[in-house]
Amino acid sequence: MTKWVRHLYQIGLPLGEDGRRVTGSDEHIALSREGCTEGMVLLKNENKTLPLKSSSKVALFGKGTVDYVKGGGGSGDVIIKYCRNFYEGMKIKEAEGKVSLFHELPEYYEEYVNGEYEKGHCPGMIPEPELPDELLEKAASYADTAIVTICRFSGEGWDRMTPTDAELEVYWPDEKRQRDRQTELFPESDFKLSKTEEEMIAKVKSKFNNIIVVLNVGSVMETEWFRTDDKFGAALYAWQGGIEGGLAAADILVGDVNPSGKLVDTFAKTLADYPSSYNFHDSIDYVEYKTGKRTEGIYR
Repeated sequence: MTKWVRHLYQIGLPLGEDGRRVTGSDEHIALSREGCTEGMVLLKNENKTLPLKSSSKVALFGKGTVDYVKGGGGSGDVIIKYCRNFYEGMKIKEAEGKVSLFHELPEYYEEYVNGEYEKGHCPGMIPEPELPDELLEKAASYADTAIVTICRFSGEGWDRMTPTDAELEVYWPDEKRQRDRQTELFPESDFKLSKTEEEMIAKVKSKFNNIIVVLNVGSVMETEWFRTDDKFGAALYAWQGGIEGGLAAADILVGDVNPSGKLVDTFAKTLADYPSSYNFHDSIDYVEYKTGKRTEGIYR
């Protein structure tokens, strides 16, 4: 028992030859940023939307601009020195003279997001707030380009749809709390846009014809809403980029880095297109892959 108590409170810190801390060093942070840019995937880029021109005036929409998800929850979480969100990354690019930002909008999101964090909600697990018409009008008067950021939290043992009561009983208390929270935020599944996200995007489309999408997500999600819409000139799949993910995404948008990532998953048009979605919750012990009522069998 004593052995395991000591193990729980003893932090493993690899050290260099001179005794300096290696994990989380400046060299590691720089490597993390480089890895982020190389892994991000340019899903769409039409009419030379990207990279952003140096004269671009940009408005940042969506609470994901500030509500940055660095990585997964549970055993996927790590303690870090800091985390740079997308707004902070874009401010660095503005200071370098590469873009001009409309600041009132992300400042509005900052106040809202920080208030939600103080309530105990973790990144990615807060609702999209209403986009004030006054800020929308100001943004449209100032900017020629809109960037919409969508984020998602990734947890252990979660499916993309509402679980059964039997499944909820086997969750740890914190997992159940987060699972209940996710069901509240995304009643139809977090694979889809929430109603408030749809409303925000509809407002942006009403004022802008040049829109860029940034997806700060750890898994696949619905993409038809921007794939076939000409108002969305570009889309960047930025994943969950860790400590410098927000700056790495900004690196790509302004053209400092050429994105070279490729998708490793299939993005279905609808959640129902995945053969496990039909009856994922039939049992907590197994999943039988089906398409409708037809078992996939060896064709899984």
